[in-house]
Amino acid sequence: MKRYHNSHVPLGADGLLPCTGLAVGQSAPLVLLPGDPHRSKLISTFFRDAEFTAHRGTYATYTGHTEHGSPVGVTSSGMGCACVANALEELADAGAKAVVRVGTCGGVQPWMKPGTIVIASGCVRGEGASYELVPPEFPAVADPLLVSALTRAAHEMGEEPLVGMYRSHDAFYMESKAAHPGLRERMQKWIDTGVLVVENESGMLFTYGHLLGLRTASICVALGSMFDDEEKKETTSVYGAYADPQFLARRIEKASRIAIRAAEILEEVLA
Repeated sequence: MKRYHNSHVPLGADGLLPCTGLAVGQSAPLVLLPGDPHRSKLISTFFRDAEFTAHRGTYATYTGHTEHGSPVGVTSSGMGCACVANALEELADAGAKAVVRVGTCGGVQPWMKPGTIVIASGCVRGEGASYELVPPEFPAVADPLLVSALTRAAHEMGEEPLVGMYRSHDAFYMESKAAHPGLRERMQKWIDTGVLVVENESGMLFTYGHLLGLRTASICVALGSMFDDEEKKETTSVYGAYADPQFLARRIEKASRIAIRAAEILEEVLA
């Protein structure tokens, strides 16, 4: 893919990229991008021959191989689009070709069940960071080959994922079950327009990934809907998935394994 953003990150005095601590050329072709450094380490346990690569700040990187030998990596980004921008710039310089966000999200639609796996087709850009790079009219769209690879991998593993629109935004508590009063009024336009979930990273992931020549996609586990009881119009402050931590851990593992399998499928398609 063509790179439209031609600048490169200056290396530190140690010859490494300053935020991630990666060396130029050190990245695997496809990198999974969770937010939490601890989740980065966890995901690496699903690799074959996993090795610790680097850790600076929120950016923890491990590399390894898929079951069938395709190289794959995982780098945690921290939360939000600014952190994702740093990760993307340095991963592109380190040699990554594709980046898949693996994380959790809040369900915008009232019928969204806890544990649902949702693959993004695109994203409503409600954050501010991507507007530093592209005008408001610019779409945030996931790479179609990578979306197809994730969907195929999910079906192979017995999952029926939802594929549709995300919404990204900056103010975490303003669009969550722990929101200030007026959540329903704030979210109604996104309910009405069929947005599936809300999170904090994919707006930048898709736009900057495009500029950097990276294929990008997101696969997230829905924690449940923001709106628990449609008849009573009641909303608790805790997402349903948190009621069973083991269930949530299994769903995150499934989403991670889907993304790892997608690395193999993408490699086959591009061969």
